Amino acid sequence: MSNQKQQEQSLSLIRKIGYGVGDAGSNFCWTFIASFIMIYCTNTLGISAAVIGTLMMISKVLDGITDVFMGRIIDATHSKMGKARFWYFVSSFPVAIFTFVLFNVPGSFSENTKYAYIFIVYTLIGAVFYTMNNIAYSTLTALCTKNPKDRVQMGSYRFIFAAVGILFLSFCTSGLLEHFGGGQKGWTAVSFIYSIICLALLLVPVFAVHELPEEELREAAGLDKKRDELGFFQGIALLLKNKYFLLILALYLVKYMGSGLTSGLGIYFATYQLGNASLLGTLSLAGILPAAVALPFVPALTSKLGMSKAVMASNIVGVLTCVPVVVGGLTGNFMLVLIGMALRAVASAPQTGAMNAIIAETDEYSNLKFGHRMTGMIYSCSSVGIKIGTGLGTALCGFILDLGGFDGMAQTQTARAVATINWSYLLAVIVPMLLAAVLFYFMKVEEDNKRMRAEK
Repeated sequence: MSNQKQQEQSLSLIRKIGYGVGDAGSNFCWTFIASFIMIYCTNTLGISAAVIGTLMMISKVLDGITDVFMGRIIDATHSKMGKARFWYFVSSFPVAIFTFVLFNVPGSFSENTKYAYIFIVYTLIGAVFYTMNNIAYSTLTALCTKNPKDRVQMGSYRFIFAAVGILFLSFCTSGLLEHFGGGQKGWTAVSFIYSIICLALLLVPVFAVHELPEEELREAAGLDKKRDELGFFQGIALLLKNKYFLLILALYLVKYMGSGLTSGLGIYFATYQLGNASLLGTLSLAGILPAAVALPFVPALTSKLGMSKAVMASNIVGVLTCVPVVVGGLTGNFMLVLIGMALRAVASAPQTGAMNAIIAETDEYSNLKFGHRMTGMIYSCSSVGIKIGTGLGTALCGFILDLGGFDGMAQTQTARAVATINWSYLLAVIVPMLLAAVLFYFMKVEEDNKRMRAEK
């Protein structure tokens, strides 16, 4: 089958939606952890935010290593379910189970044993099971279709369902904890419910999408089996030579470190700066719903400007939209914060919708430049960036809280602690978009691919 015919094929709408549902399931694990693990540790277990932050940073080092290994494992897999779909399926169960386990630290444990328990379980989730699940999930984008528009749309549906999951978590978690009695009793009930929802949603893409036959993928890429096989260290060497892989990795780290900070500090910002923990849901809604509304227009925008240029321009606009967020946060004008967050969400839509397709272009760049397609390893950059970025952001939350003198067991917080939370949250909103705009200025992968195709 020619490359042109392959690209003309399109996935049905129901399959694209089914694929997107999986990211709602992912968020009932990872966003739940990123948003609430710190406040669970400080306000329920009564242990140090700084120590937890340090343990999370150590865990993320291990996490980054296993991501690349998992990408290589996917590339080397040949099963009846395909390369990525098999690993996505088998990892869905432990992802859900260990989410429940993490939020159920036995009260009889000593303080040091609690630290060890959290570190071990958090590392198992991040470095093993979520690594396996998320890299496989992202890789499916390149393995189930060769149509660039399909890939952008799959990224858009993925965001929409992720947004549904995040909004549910933001609006409902505090109320559910209170409904089930608060304290450890509340966390046990909520984490059990979320684990069940997580598993059910994660399994939907297993039945919704199927990988193209390997022969078809090889024919479309112009590869023969012998040429495409690489050793692990050869693959690492090629990844480090691929400038666009490194750029995408940096982009994910920047974006998700900011996301980890805003997610981790969001509950503290709503509770202590805004005076109402339930306002976290309103903040999340303002930061997500407008992006979901804008996403259907992203394919037309990227087709007109090119993916990289569209995303760079949107990030520049996004930096400007952060100004009302900062002004509103400093002056206590909550409505101004919401307006700014909504505008920022619209500006973020092109990057959200296009990133999976840009990674696929980076895989194509590897094929054209070096003669090797390394889909799994290249898609590992998204998981590396998401997890290390989010993990470092969450870890920084612990250091920030400790620096500001936050005491989770105190009835009221000092002015210094509240000011530290406020400033840190606001900076985490604006800085990532500024850095992303700079990084996308150098993202010329589409142009390079067109040039190399023409030369060949």
